[in-house]
Amino acid sequence: MEFLNPAALLGLLALPLLLIPYLIRRKPRRMIFSSLLLFLEDGAEASRPLGRINLPPIFFLQLLLLALLILALSEPVFSVRPTSVAIVLDNSASMQAVQGGKTRLALAQEKAGAVIGELGAAGKVDLYVTTPRLAKIQAAGLTAGEAKSAVNNIKANDLGDSPIDYDQALSQLAREQKYERVYLITDHPAGNQTAATRVISVGQPRDNLAVTAFDVRRSSLINSRMEASAVVANFSATNEKVTISLKADGSALASRELSIGADKTASATFEGFPEHPSYEVEIDARDALALDNRRFAVAPGARNLRILAVTPRPQAANSLKSIQGVSVDVIAPADYAKYERAGYGLEIFHFATPARLPDNPSLFILPPESNSLVDLGAPISNAQISNWREPHELTRYINFSLFRPTYARPLKPQIAGDVIIESPQGALAFAVQRPGSRYLILGFDPLPYLGRENLPMSIFTLNLLDWFFESGGSHSQATGEPIPLIAPQAGDFLTTPVGEKTALKPSVGYYPSTFTQGIYRLSHAGTSELYARNLDDLGESDLRASTAIELRGESTGSGSASVLFSFWPYLLLGSLLLLILEWFINPRLSHLPSLHLRRRPLLSRR
Repeated sequence: MEFLNPAALLGLLALPLLLIPYLIRRKPRRMIFSSLLLFLEDGAEASRPLGRINLPPIFFLQLLLLALLILALSEPVFSVRPTSVAIVLDNSASMQAVQGGKTRLALAQEKAGAVIGELGAAGKVDLYVTTPRLAKIQAAGLTAGEAKSAVNNIKANDLGDSPIDYDQALSQLAREQKYERVYLITDHPAGNQTAATRVISVGQPRDNLAVTAFDVRRSSLINSRMEASAVVANFSATNEKVTISLKADGSALASRELSIGADKTASATFEGFPEHPSYEVEIDARDALALDNRRFAVAPGARNLRILAVTPRPQAANSLKSIQGVSVDVIAPADYAKYERAGYGLEIFHFATPARLPDNPSLFILPPESNSLVDLGAPISNAQISNWREPHELTRYINFSLFRPTYARPLKPQIAGDVIIESPQGALAFAVQRPGSRYLILGFDPLPYLGRENLPMSIFTLNLLDWFFESGGSHSQATGEPIPLIAPQAGDFLTTPVGEKTALKPSVGYYPSTFTQGIYRLSHAGTSELYARNLDDLGESDLRASTAIELRGESTGSGSASVLFSFWPYLLLGSLLLLILEWFINPRLSHLPSLHLRRRPLLSRR
């Protein structure tokens, strides 16, 4: 016999509470009688608050009624050994968490082995994993011995949970594949169970620390020194203090001490370290999940900023070529739609605007009236700056008392963003920052670049170029995101973080199996290119409270009836009959006298 809701059996522990009403006696009342002879036997007993247990037959009826109700709520079923089952093993990143010297995955494999051991001699098992997607890991059904061996070979990926509706997915497996039972073994707590689909939970809530962000960039266009920032999250109810170290080529470059509040984050910055192909940050925590204690990044791929200038005034845009680290290609606005724009770090639209926002970071200088970004106000001469955002990369080192554009038009933004520079008439610089791209709209013209001849405007121009250059830093991507391949050739290969080499086919445009955190090395035509992939799922790092998996049981496998027989409805029916019986019996008993006194003849004196 099994119980689909075994937690309800804890209600049996409350059954002794039914004795309390029968142990408590009423407080005695003072009454005047002509003689106390009739009360001598029972008087001492009635004066105590707790007396001798004297249980009437109705107590046992009530006890049986409550026991049947609790058993019915636990949903008992009779079962026989199933012969066709599916085991779905959670192999997400959080299954690497260690508890009692074993990972959650190892505990799940033990549970799977126990399930396989309960199969009959003719039993068949199909195995599934949850990441990168719910998928079967072998073609044909396995015997018990083959299934145990295959379960022990399953590895956890450095991926977050797949967005799976387990209730629907498991029920669909049971229905379509004719499984008599489907087991999901996971570190998520189990909610409701059903006859054909079961959730087996492993692991306990644990506190954890995690590096949740790591970026590397150059300090500026003309400076070869590097800058980096990292964020550490504390998934616990206590304050923590850790050391975070920046490493490259196996050597430590710098370290910082961080104090992190409960359920808070803290950031660390590193500056002035030399350039290396790749970097790693690591915290010295020895917590449950070692995977998220480190994070990887690669250095920016180029020191120069390639600019595509779209302008009717090419001479003004060509002045940017005098800046070290800047290369400029100038085209007319009419040629933009047919021009190949891949590889540019910045597009400048000078008195022009595209039909839609570009994929590359873009600077819009005095866009025409028909643009969708801002509305332009009336022209003003020698605009005076009344306010600016500080601190901000665009406003560094500028003396705004000397910053006086000779011609400007105030901006009225039509999209969400930040006003960076403002005049009394309205905004003059408006920035929009989106994932993967940046846009800047100016209501004045910083071109041509004049260097020391117009120092405040030249400083602003260098600031905006550095701001766009920074946006092309080494922001790593999440595990599971494919690596793009440009015209792979015979002999090209990709090396994973664990050292496995995969030969690339010329017809393949991307490498999809980035399931391990770390640095991937693409060897192409005698050159190497590095890619960083990191676990990017806060739900996997927060080991305290995973979302419970609820199974509603809307669909069941056709074979479930042959292995299960639910009799809890009969217990409910029996409880109802006992309740009706107790309803009619108890009132009659309550009207019976509590003391049965023998009538004795009264003695009287004549």
